[in-house]
Amino acid sequence: MSQINIRVNEQTDRLFQYLAEKRKIPKAVLVKEILLENLKEKVLLKLLKEYEEGQIGLKIIGDLLGMSPDELFKQIVSNDIECPITPEIDDYTKKITDEIIQRLKLDKDFQK
Repeated sequence: MSQINIRVNEQTDRLFQYLAEKRKIPKAVLVKEILLENLKEKVLLKLLKEYEEGQIGLKIIGDLLGMSPDELFKQIVSNDIECPITPEIDDYTKKITDEIIQRLKLDKDFQK
């Protein structure tokens, strides 16, 4: 684990101190919680836009943010992100999928 030190103005420090005292936790713990909660939320949308533009893959996003594929797909759907697949790849995968479905139907019919 690594450590990051930041400087904040007095007003922000007083706010952190107030919130930490109210929750009865150390100020450093409070700041860490706030940072991590908001970081994921803010960065996720930027990374999903990069994914949509074909600049980054889902595996990298999942690794960076500690998200499962299910969580990522929910975010993709809820944020209306388009998959960066070319029409050629889309046609090819549809063709392969149709062939697999056809084979499964034939296997099922053959087993009867």
